[in-house]
Amino acid sequence: MSNSGFRGYRTISQHLNDLKKENFSLKLRIYFLEEKIQQKFEESSDDVHKWVSKKNSLCII
Repeated sequence: MSNSGFRGYRTISQHLNDLKKENFSLKLRIYFLEEKIQQKFEESSDDVHKWVSKKNSLCII
């Protein structure tokens, strides 16, 4: 293999590794954002349940 051919392979290999790292980083970011959204949804859902429960208890009185 010529020196320029090896350099081309090395460049492509490095680029592929960089893309794999970026892909992993993006997957991790998506995972944590989904967790954050789920947590916000659960918190807001709990707030709605508390509000409805409070409203019902006031109506009963």
